Amino acid sequence: MHLIIADHTLKDYQGHSFEYCKSVREIATAKGWKVTTLGTSQISAQIQKELNAIAFFKHDFFHHYPINPLVNLFPSRIAKALQSRWNYRQHSNSLFTDLCKILPECNNSEPVLILFPTFSFNDIIGITRFAEKLAPSSNTQIAMVQHFTSKPNLDKDHFPHRLYNHSLNYLSQSPAKNRINLFADSQDLADEYKFYIDKPFKVLPIPHTQYPSEQPSIKTPSKKLVIGYLGDARTNKGFHLIPEAINHVTTVLGNDSIHWEIQANIRNHQEWQAVQAVNLLKTMPNIKLHEAAMGTDDYHKLMAKIDIFMLPYTLENYHSQTSGVFSETRGLGKVSVVTKGTWMAGEIKNNGGGMLCNPEDSKSLADAIVECIEAYPQLSAEAGLAGKKWCEFHNCENYIAELIKDISFNA
Repeated sequence: MHLIIADHTLKDYQGHSFEYCKSVREIATAKGWKVTTLGTSQISAQIQKELNAIAFFKHDFFHHYPINPLVNLFPSRIAKALQSRWNYRQHSNSLFTDLCKILPECNNSEPVLILFPTFSFNDIIGITRFAEKLAPSSNTQIAMVQHFTSKPNLDKDHFPHRLYNHSLNYLSQSPAKNRINLFADSQDLADEYKFYIDKPFKVLPIPHTQYPSEQPSIKTPSKKLVIGYLGDARTNKGFHLIPEAINHVTTVLGNDSIHWEIQANIRNHQEWQAVQAVNLLKTMPNIKLHEAAMGTDDYHKLMAKIDIFMLPYTLENYHSQTSGVFSETRGLGKVSVVTKGTWMAGEIKNNGGGMLCNPEDSKSLADAIVECIEAYPQLSAEAGLAGKKWCEFHNCENYIAELIKDISFNA
C-alpha cells in the first residue's frame, strides 16, 4: 500500500495539521506502508525534516486569489459573491493542476490511497476532476476528511451552502465518484452533510490523541491548580474573553491558588480583539504567555502541566465543527470548560469531566472555571474515565482500520 497524505494546510506547527499528519504517517509506516507526505510550497524546513515531507501545493488552503478591482464597484453583497466564486474556481483549478503531477504514481497496479486530511468546498471539484483523469485500470482510491461546518456563521449563512451544494453535486454526478470516500470526524458533521449528497460521510477517529500513559511526568513545586488555553489566539475560539474571565475568577478566589498558562500565538493580526487580549494578558499577574506555535514535545509538556482547559469557542463554527485541542485534552483525561451548544458540550454532558459556559460570555466562562476548581477532584475522576472511553475509538490504530475498512482496491 502506498499512502499519499496530501495536506495543503501543512506548513508549520500552527493548528493541528502537523500533529494529524505525524500520527497518520507513524502508524502507516509501522504497518509497512510506503508513505509520501505532500505539504504546501511554504512548508518549513523543520516540518519537511520531521515528516520527510515534500513542498508540493503551489497555493495553500487559505490562499485568496485577487480579483479585478473593478468588481468592487458593484454593491458589496454582489462584489463579495463574485469574489467568492472567483476564489472557488481558482482554488479548484490550482489544486487539479498540482494533483496531475502525481498521475504517473497513481496509474499503475499498486494500491494507492490519497488522503486529504482537510478539505472545503473550494477543493472538491479539483479533487474529483483529478479522479476522473485516472486510468480505468488505476488501483487508486481517495479519502477526504471533513473537519469544518458548512455553516460557519450559524445565524446568517444561507443553508445549504451554495458552493458546497454545487461542488458535492458535481461529485455525486461524476463517473469517478466511487473512487472518492468521504469522512468526517464527528457524527454532527456527518449528519450535517447528509443534506448535500447521498454518498455518506463516515465518522473517522481523530488520530492525534495522546494517551494518559504517554503524558510526560511534570512535577511542580506549587500545589496551585493550573488553568490553561492552547491553540491559536482567535476570536472564534473565544480568546478575547479570557482577560475579563481571569479578572472575575481572581476576584472570587484570589491569586494564591491558581496559575494560568496561556498559548497566545496570533495567526491573523487583523483580529484586533485577539491582539488586544494578548496585550492585556501581558500586564496581568500569575500568567505565563506562550506567544509562538510549539513543536510536539513542548506542546505535550504544556498540555500535561495544565489541570483545567478553557475552550470557550463560539457557536458560529463549533456548533458541529470539531477541535483538535479538545480531542487531545479528552484523551488525557483533563477537565475542560466548553461552550454550551457545541460539539464538545455533548461529550461533556454525556460523559462528564467538565463544565459548560454560555457562548461569548466572559462572566459565564469565569463562573464555570470557579465551579471546576471547587469540584476539581470529582471532575478530574470523571474526566479520567471519559478519557479511557474516548481513546477506545479515537486512536491511530482505529483510525487506519476505519479508514480502509470500506475501501475496495483491485485484487
